[in-house]
Amino acid sequence: MSRTQKDSAQVTKTNTVLELVKRADGNFDLFLNGTLDCGDIQEEWLPEELCVRFGFCGGEYDAILLKVNESGRSVVAF
Repeated sequence: MSRTQKDSAQVTKTNTVLELVKRADGNFDLFLNGTLDCGDIQEEWLPEELCVRFGFCGGEYDAILLKVNESGRSVVAF
């Protein structure tokens, strides 16, 4: 059984901070613990990063996207 990074963080009890920032050109930068992890992500690829890679799917994904579209950034600790 594979685990997403979100699940793995819960098992190992580490704190990981994911920050998604919307750039002026409409693309996104993804930071993990303050370090750029993936830059210049087009919106069509966000589900690949947030849901597949980190396990933020459905309502969690929608909440992250809503916050980043409203304020320009969304921070999630897990």
